[in-house]
Amino acid sequence: MKNNYNIIVHVVNLLLLGAIGFLAFFSVVNISPVQESDMFKFGLIVFLLAMWAVNYWFQYKKQKWILPIAGTVLYIAIVLFVLGIVMPFLNEIVY
Repeated sequence: MKNNYNIIVHVVNLLLLGAIGFLAFFSVVNISPVQESDMFKFGLIVFLLAMWAVNYWFQYKKQKWILPIAGTVLYIAIVLFVLGIVMPFLNEIVY
């Protein structure tokens, strides 16, 4: 049973890491004429990776079945909040 938990945790977190990589790729490859600061892109990627690492460590350490689901849902909610509200607000303040 413990082996199944580890497999699920690794697969869920690899999918989250793939989503971060996808987001990072498209934040670097930008075809629009609007130029954003590289500081915001770098800070966003570092924030997402740090939050992902904490989520992954917590899920792996506690070994409870609800954590992969709840941690992933919470992670996605925080990412959407940061991308939809915090980053545009910071861009408006700086620019």
